[in-house]
Formats: sequence, structure tokens, C-alpha cells
Amino acid sequence: MDQDTRERIRIFNEKGILQMSGRGFHSPLEFAVDHMFYTVWSGRYLCSSLYKVQRKSLDFYSIIYVMEGQMEVEYGGKTFQVRENEAVLLDFREPHSYRAASGRLDKWEMLFKGNEAEAWYRLITEEGKHCFKVIGKLKRTLENLMEELEKPVPQDHTISLLIHKMFCNMVDQNAVTLSPPVEEAVRFMNSHFGSPIQISEISEHVSLSRYYFTRLFRKETGRTPNEYLAEVRINYAREMLAEKILSVSEIAEGCGFTNTSHFTRFFREKTGQTPAAFRKSFSLME
Repeated sequence: MDQDTRERIRIFNEKGILQMSGRGFHSPLEFAVDHMFYTVWSGRYLCSSLYKVQRKSLDFYSIIYVMEGQMEVEYGGKTFQVRENEAVLLDFREPHSYRAASGRLDKWEMLFKGNEAEAWYRLITEEGKHCFKVIGKLKRTLENLMEELEKPVPQDHTISLLIHKMFCNMVDQNAVTLSPPVEEAVRFMNSHFGSPIQISEISEHVSLSRYYFTRLFRKETGRTPNEYLAEVRINYAREMLAEKILSVSEIAEGCGFTNTSHFTRFFREKTGQTPAAFRKSFSLME
């Protein structure tokens, strides 16, 4: 890491730091930099109310875990609090500042990068959520990261795996519990995909307007009702083609298509293969 980057991080010159622990800077192997998630710095700091950091930009992502006390963050034009047993995920390439919002702040912070970091960051924060409860799986993952990073020789592959798990834990926290109408719609589609059902029929079944039902379904599942129904039909078709019990025309009928040619076009559009080619690929595996 170059001297300019070290200076911009300025960990050791920040006011209000009462006690420091942790390895500080890390030097990942070239393979990790090219192909994995990797850390460049991590540490735990006990701070007073004087503690404050303000930067225009730093070319890393950050996870800050508040273990005791409270921290105030200014980021993306908003000011918000990170409380005890919460973690905040930030893109430090954007202007950012944070400070102790209590007389005593105990925090652990990790700066990291990786080829897929931006995509994961956007997925996790697309609804504007940056703070996460450090409980359950996320708590265990962060504790495992801290433990690995304290070893004499931290393993890059273990760090990368744990950062990936951290992202997955955050996605789990963001997951929306399906509302009764959407849950019933999912059951209805799984039971009736073999019929040529329409979205208006499904919305009527759950007593919602088609417009509101479509918006609600997409919000809670990340896909439209049509997309979900297509997934159900494609997965059934794949299974039947692989098992080679039914003919293509029988599978088409079982998926709710009125004719084989329509089914073939649909299957090729969704998978890039015709039903016959997909079935043949499994024959080659015998």
C-alpha cells in the first residue's frame, strides 16, 4: 500500500482514540487482489467523544461494528446513528464522516475491496439501508473475521469467504417476509402452473387489483408474477426433460402451453436451448 493511501486513512493520527488493538494494515497476496475479497486494514478502537473522521474519498469499502456506545454517520446526504451491536456498511469512495456520539465508543472497523464488492454493495444498499443488527449469523461472521485477522498469518481465502458470508447475512436481514396475499399467490402458481393461468386470475384469487398485486409481488420477491410463473414452469420442464419419462409435447401440456411450438420457443428464450437439446445434454452424461 502506498504512502499516500496510508496518510489518507490516518488511523493513528485521529483525535479521541484512547486505546488501539488489531493488526492494522494488511498485505494480501496478488491472487487475492485479483480474484477474491480482501482486506487492507482492520482494527478495534476505544474512543472518547472527541473522536471524528472526515474524508472526501478513500478507495475502499468499510464495515464498522459498534460494540459499545453510539456513532453518528454523515453519508449520502443523510445523517444517521449507528448504535451498540449494529454495523454500518459504507462505500468510502463517496464523501463520508463519522464521529463518536457517546462519551465512550468501542468500535471495530475493516476496510476491504474485491472485484465483486461493488455489485454486492449495490444489492445490499439499494433500498438505502446501511445499518444492520449484529446478531445471529452476522455476529458470528464478524467475530470469525476478527479472529482470523488477529492470526499471525491471516489466510486470504478464509477472509474472502467470511466477507462473502457477511454479505449473505446482510441480504438475509434485508429479506422481506411474504405477506399473506403474496404467499397465497405463490402457492396458487405452484399448484396451477399446468393450466394457462393469467396474472389477472391470480390477483383475483388473492383479492387484489392486478396493478397493486404486481407491485406487491415484485417488492417482496424481487420478480414479477410472470417471471415467477415462468421460473416454476421452466424448472418443471427441466426436471421432466432430464428424467425422460414424458415426451416434449406431454411436458408442454403439463406446463400449461397450448402447443409444442409455443413451449419450444418459450424454453429456448429462457434457457438458450431447445427442449430437445436440453434433453440430449443429459443423455451425454450417462
